[in-house]
Amino acid sequence: MIPVAVLLVAVALWGRQYYTDRYVGADYYAMVPLDYDVTPETICDDGGNEVDTGKIFELTAYNAQGEAREVWFMARGDDADKMPQPSAFLLISASKQIVVGWSVVEEGEVPGGALERMR
Repeated sequence: MIPVAVLLVAVALWGRQYYTDRYVGADYYAMVPLDYDVTPETICDDGGNEVDTGKIFELTAYNAQGEAREVWFMARGDDADKMPQPSAFLLISASKQIVVGWSVVEEGEVPGGALERMR
């Protein structure tokens, strides 16, 4: 009975850590570079199969303290006007493993430490 209880606790702890590492994001900020091409393109999986249309953004993002991190995410759609535009500021929620979400924000919403590193 005791080994089963220990096993259940270990699995629960592992599951909690996995969830936290994968799905709990911290805030980072990025600016889309002025020369970034936001034209949607066909997105393919690792096997070369077409899976969607959109744009993959690969950016350097900064937390409120100005610490840098490389992030990537896909904006889905086939309309370039609906993509984050060059010079747009982005709030990016990133876990240890993936980008959980992103949104366009005003420059005034970007913390000073991140904004200073973007300039």
